[in-house]
Amino acid sequence: MTVNVKLLFLCAAASVVQASTDETDFKNPPSAIRPETWFHLIGGNVNKEFLTTDLEAVKGAGFKGFHLFHGRGGAWPGVEPQIQTLSPQWDSLIGHVADEADRLDLKFTMQNCPGWAMSGGPWIQPEDAMRHLIWSRTDFQGEQPVTLPVPMPSDEEWRNYQDVAVLAFPTPANDVAEPMIPVSIKSNLKNADWNSLFSKDGNPKIQLPVTKKDRTWLELTFAEPTVLRTIEVPPTEQLMKRRSFDSDTVIRLQGHGSNGWKDIGSRVIPRGNWQDRLPEHGIHLAFPDFKSNRFRIIFENNHPLELTYLRLYNGARLNDWRGQAGYVLRSLERTEPPNQNPASHIQVDDIIDLSDKMESDGSLNWKAPKGNWTIVRYGHVNTGVKNKPAPPEATGFECNKLSKRGADTHFSGYIGRLSQPGGPADNGRLQGMLIDSWECYTQTWTPEMEEEFETRLGYPLRTMLPALSGWVINDVPTSERFLRDWRDTINDLLVDHYFGRMAELGRERGLTLSFETAIGDVSPGDILQFSSKADIPMCEAWTPNDPHWGGFETKPTAPMVSSAHIYGKPLIAAESFTLAGGKAHTNWDEHFYTIKHLANLHFAQGINHVVFHTFTHNPFDRAPGTTFGGTIGTPFIRGQTWWKHMPEFTDYIARCHVLLQSGLPVSDVLWYLGDDLDHKPVQHSPFPNGYKFDYLNHDVLVNSLQAKDGNLQISNGTQWRLIWLAEEQCRRLKPETLARLKSLIEQGSTVIGSAPDLNASLSGGSKADELFKRLVAKLWGETPAESGDKRIGKGRLLWGGDLVDHLQALGIQPDLIGTTGATWCHRRTDKQEIYFIAASRFDPLVANLQFRAKGQPFLWDPATGTKTALPVYSITETHTVVPMNLPATGAAFITFEGEASQPTYVKIERDGKTVIDATDLNRQDQSTPFPIFGLTPEQRRMPWIEPRPLPALDPTTQTAWQNGTYQLTAYAGSIQTVGIKGAQTAPLNNGWTLAFPPEWVANTDVKLDSVMPWSELDDEEAKAFSGTATYQTFFNLDAKQPNQRYLLDLGRVDNMAEVVVNGTSAAFVWAPPYRADITQQLKTGKNRIEIKVTNTWFNRLIYDAQQKPDSRKSWVISGPKKDETPIPAGLTGPVFLHRGIAVEL
Repeated sequence: MTVNVKLLFLCAAASVVQASTDETDFKNPPSAIRPETWFHLIGGNVNKEFLTTDLEAVKGAGFKGFHLFHGRGGAWPGVEPQIQTLSPQWDSLIGHVADEADRLDLKFTMQNCPGWAMSGGPWIQPEDAMRHLIWSRTDFQGEQPVTLPVPMPSDEEWRNYQDVAVLAFPTPANDVAEPMIPVSIKSNLKNADWNSLFSKDGNPKIQLPVTKKDRTWLELTFAEPTVLRTIEVPPTEQLMKRRSFDSDTVIRLQGHGSNGWKDIGSRVIPRGNWQDRLPEHGIHLAFPDFKSNRFRIIFENNHPLELTYLRLYNGARLNDWRGQAGYVLRSLERTEPPNQNPASHIQVDDIIDLSDKMESDGSLNWKAPKGNWTIVRYGHVNTGVKNKPAPPEATGFECNKLSKRGADTHFSGYIGRLSQPGGPADNGRLQGMLIDSWECYTQTWTPEMEEEFETRLGYPLRTMLPALSGWVINDVPTSERFLRDWRDTINDLLVDHYFGRMAELGRERGLTLSFETAIGDVSPGDILQFSSKADIPMCEAWTPNDPHWGGFETKPTAPMVSSAHIYGKPLIAAESFTLAGGKAHTNWDEHFYTIKHLANLHFAQGINHVVFHTFTHNPFDRAPGTTFGGTIGTPFIRGQTWWKHMPEFTDYIARCHVLLQSGLPVSDVLWYLGDDLDHKPVQHSPFPNGYKFDYLNHDVLVNSLQAKDGNLQISNGTQWRLIWLAEEQCRRLKPETLARLKSLIEQGSTVIGSAPDLNASLSGGSKADELFKRLVAKLWGETPAESGDKRIGKGRLLWGGDLVDHLQALGIQPDLIGTTGATWCHRRTDKQEIYFIAASRFDPLVANLQFRAKGQPFLWDPATGTKTALPVYSITETHTVVPMNLPATGAAFITFEGEASQPTYVKIERDGKTVIDATDLNRQDQSTPFPIFGLTPEQRRMPWIEPRPLPALDPTTQTAWQNGTYQLTAYAGSIQTVGIKGAQTAPLNNGWTLAFPPEWVANTDVKLDSVMPWSELDDEEAKAFSGTATYQTFFNLDAKQPNQRYLLDLGRVDNMAEVVVNGTSAAFVWAPPYRADITQQLKTGKNRIEIKVTNTWFNRLIYDAQQKPDSRKSWVISGPKKDETPIPAGLTGPVFLHRGIAVEL
């Protein structure tokens, strides 16, 4: 059947459904839902007048609030007087900020201390500072008097040394304090000074390259046969050359015996963290006993290594005891313990507490029995870590984070003082408090530690202290279980006494609490629990650059997103777009498109509140200004060339907020992290494609999670389908965990996971161990099979095999099918299923996506604020299939609303060739996922990707862009035929002019035959121009018909453009494809087109760097160098005018 084309006048809302309340918010996001920005004051460079100018710029850019910091920095030329932080003058400026925020209706949040890390200042005295456990060792023969040295002797009062305990025990076999020294060394790595590793002099730095075929080996010969039980290598940040999160390195040990070389054992270098760099925190690797005078160490490294020392010991030590004891965050290795002589371990019954027998001078009033004895004197000291990077006058010790006294003292010294009645920011003008990133290493002691430990775990700490120094007590599993309890205690104290107490104090002042990633980032512990104390959990979502700073392993988002989900927090914030480290520092070439894909990644990972990094105070009216730290942070500042367009970008972010803050998150799997308090999982751990997960911890499992209609649910209604006990994390579990899992299964829940091997804790003693065994037997059987599927009560327990196989066996279909490179997330309201879909960075998304949802699909475009019903889709038994066509970095929301209905059309053909076929389930996305690691500076600039041509017929806009005969196949099988004529594409090349602002370019008007980037002009000032220049042309339009739609295609733009037609602004475009609908603005006859293109500061800063200082027109603290290569700027085109024909679908 042939039908006539229905003529439509395509005004802006022609294809948009009737607006509702949420659609209104999506089109024009309210202030309460908009993003925030960090706001940095640097050093004494503060000016009251320009604080007002800055805050007005923040408001005008579309932010709802700001987080104020005061960082360290030298005096900038021309800034007088310099403001002293914490002075009365500084207090007055804080009061001014509070007043202006109130006037402008901006939410005012402050970092909880000067600098950005962490919680400290000059008000913290040594006794209230962070503390570390330290010790000294004395070996002696029995029946002799002994005087014990004080650990870490120091005359500095700030250390504030305090004794803890004095313990004695028979010296374990072969256990001496000093490392072994070989008599000769051989290696296949030539020209390396291996002897320097064993010398007390020098500063060795031996580079170990990656060699796949012939691994680097080191052969060591000793004077007499001996055992080599422990090898110590540098901490991960040193050893891995800053690639601490991804060691990919195994160290093998061989010994020479009667039959030649024999493998003794191998150890994996653990994953560390970016502060795993203190020399005293070396990695101890434990190996089985093997007696020989020749050993060979083989380095199987897949990244370059750097050895600054290599220490070899006869004595037995726990594998990576520094990590297990919480001095540093590292991943745990749960393999079979090394086969060592039990005499090399300490027996707990042999440990004698001599604390009451030591005199004040360190002499010991005790006579040891015969034999070799070791005495260890334990104490604790101020770690010496200070808040940073803060102005010197505002710098002091970090507060004790394991005692409420530390939090109380700190809060009253800064935020409490500022917000108290009569303070500079009183009467509710300060509305929020931030605890920014944890950069204060770790804390391992507080004066109340022994009491806290015994209260929480039920057994005394003191006799187990030697395990905190690496010794094996009784056996390896016993020692490791104690160290788990130790880490658990530190975690509990951090959660309750620091994060919890700071939250209590803040809420007493009416403050909203935001906590950034901390535990599990640098400090060991539960990576989810601490943020439960916050109102807004906050992760760090940096701009990837080099392999260290740029990977999502360095700054993972999954822990904080999961924490918010399982604790029912509606907002998940992110410090976003941070630039730092490597070569990818601030370079003034940043713009909206270079960071759009990062925003999309944030949203796809579950983040729903963006906090920009960063706005830096400019005490002048000169441009562009500076950014935080000179080279750190994306410079979102009022001096940017593109600042006047910031509302367009914050609108995009806010529209995403509108839908991502609606309803509840949807994930199928709760990934249980176990009870061992291990390092966080790798962010990009393999997980079945098409499913989402949230991490689950012991706290929520035991205290909050409930069985509900076969699912698992928390109090706010968020649900999951099952719990997964990942084998890597769940080899050791507590009896309480097993009991709770059993109860949930009996009530109808599903759990997937194998039986654990061991009780994770020593708490409860032998009774708890027996309960653990009984629960394992009840759940998995007395002798668990390799795999199984067991009904227990109303629920199921499955184990063995792959997770994806279990999901399929349970009938849980993927939530999204059809993409490998695109990223996504899913939320649900009472009336909508909401999916966010983002194309990959370099590839468009052209695929039929299969959504596990029913109802009418709608497309919400966050770039324009429109909502459109999709007429072409299909329905399968389990999914709704929606054809998607997004450009690279493009993003959209797909919602499903109302009752499931039949699609209008499932297929569109043109002249016998398929345009869209929603029934083709093989039309899947094959794009490249975002790289796990970093991007080069050149890649950050977003290389030009040619946009895909306009579709022949776009069902979203209901426009045909190509002539021909179209066949529209309905869901029921009927076919409609539509003939299209009059579609046309014409170049605009009838001559252009290019106009520059006269204050920047002397030759203000340039005539062009066709568009070209101004960076290719001959005039030096013109080609270096940074700012907004205007391209203009004229053309005639024949009679304009109501069924015609006109699209102006700009081709390549560097970097963004406002399209003005006949004096009326038609569109602002800032990401490919640079196309603008100008239907409404065009008229019959002569038309004037202006394209106002804005580039970045990069080229002009290079040009000014080549000029004498008094000839420069720009001002910046740190910018590109004068010999850097300029980048394209302006309009490259080609520019086309597309005419399409409206079609009613």
